[in-house]
Amino acid sequence: MIIDISSDNVTQPTAEMREVMLQAEVLGFGVPEDRIVARLEELAADLTGKEAAILMPTGTQANLVAILSQTEPYQEVIVGPDSHIYEQELGGAGAIAGVMIKTWANPGIPTVSVLQNTIQPSYRFPTIASPKPALVCLENSHNASGGTVISVEKMRELCKVAREVVPKIHLDGARIFNAAACMQTTVRELSEGADTVMFSLDKCLSAPFGAMLCGSAETIARARRFRRMLGGYIRKVGILSAAGLVALEKMKYRVAEDNIRAASLATRLKAIEGLVVDPYPVPTNLIMINFRALGVDPQLFVERLKKEYGISSHIYGRYMVRFAIHRHIGPKEEDHIASAVEKLVLIMRSDLELDRKPVRQEQ
Repeated sequence: MIIDISSDNVTQPTAEMREVMLQAEVLGFGVPEDRIVARLEELAADLTGKEAAILMPTGTQANLVAILSQTEPYQEVIVGPDSHIYEQELGGAGAIAGVMIKTWANPGIPTVSVLQNTIQPSYRFPTIASPKPALVCLENSHNASGGTVISVEKMRELCKVAREVVPKIHLDGARIFNAAACMQTTVRELSEGADTVMFSLDKCLSAPFGAMLCGSAETIARARRFRRMLGGYIRKVGILSAAGLVALEKMKYRVAEDNIRAASLATRLKAIEGLVVDPYPVPTNLIMINFRALGVDPQLFVERLKKEYGISSHIYGRYMVRFAIHRHIGPKEEDHIASAVEKLVLIMRSDLELDRKPVRQEQ
């Protein structure tokens, strides 16, 4: 049996989700929305403090529709250089929305000064040829930075600075429930400064499908048209929406357990000689291991960890490996992962030392 920590979207639906899906009303062709979907969208809007919400097939499509709904072609969208929108969504913003993408200088969550330095030159000396800044996209928690979190206070500061120049703010909150648990606050408070917010149902919330895009009634009305244009309108979706309701009503309370499990495992991994966990302490449910100083090939590590110990992980960039902790990782799985990583690192370090030893020449 494989222990899969390559992502937290590998979570299986709960028994209750399977039961409500079995009992869900199925509406046929031509029914624009059913009451289960409507309830799910109302609940998502309420949790984020927005006027309305729309069910989307994926977080990637939700981010793209958020951009389409709040910009015009040729305008400028400002994102992080290692954001999910910039690095992992196949350039959809440029290819489909027709916007120009501008990034701030540093990876991760921007400081106030970094954001200021990025957006203010756009309007300082505008010309007829200057693209008009239309949207700033933030990410909470921040995937590429190991699940780091924007606090309520920092979110307010960043939004205040952004609005001096840019009219709209989008929050990629795929794992916003983990961020809220980390900060011991609510999703509504973390969403307060953004015009639109996306969050995933199929990651730590364990639903089999979907993401929610929340915003003003006007923006979500536009989003419905763009969703259809992109082929994201799915009929008979009440079955899957029923599981989404369980996710929002029940599962949001348990994601703190994933953060705690990740913190415990990260502490054990950090104790392994030569292994670097960065960031540490781990803020949410993602653990980033940096192999650069160790000299171990992360691709080979990932392959051997799966083949020899039955643990599936995810290579992230040139030197990093990511572990995503979710509800299927309990004490037994934690013990196995910690033990396997320690053994494999020791073996791979020994192999490296053997490779470095000079070969003795025969006389």
